Amino acid sequence: MSEETKNWAAFGNEWLKAIEVTSDQDEYAIVNVSSQEEDRGTVLVLHLERGETKKKFGCNKTNLYAVQQECVESPEQAVGRIITFTKVQAQKPGTGEIVDGLRLRFKPKEEPKEVDTDDVGINEDGTM
Repeated sequence: MSEETKNWAAFGNEWLKAIEVTSDQDEYAIVNVSSQEEDRGTVLVLHLERGETKKKFGCNKTNLYAVQQECVESPEQAVGRIITFTKVQAQKPGTGEIVDGLRLRFKPKEEPKEVDTDDVGINEDGTM
């Protein structure tokens, strides 16, 4: 017997599944992006972190469109962004079976906060 079959950790653990998303408030940070060749073509893969948990998420056409709308220049613009997921019922390609799916949603970027230098006592030359 191999070490991999002594527990379930090696099987299917790296991909985010709908059952693992407990709330549409669960936030995931995109720490990297990559591509993966599949039968249906090239798939955008988001590498996610939530606390100590690290997962991958393969984007279907709907989620790819959401990334394209938010990251116009390239998928790499998604790195560093925060996303949440909404659970949906979706049709599995090829089989037509209805399964639980996930739709990603980008958390709005926080606007930079403006500092009122008049109240801080900073002189025009930058000294206090």
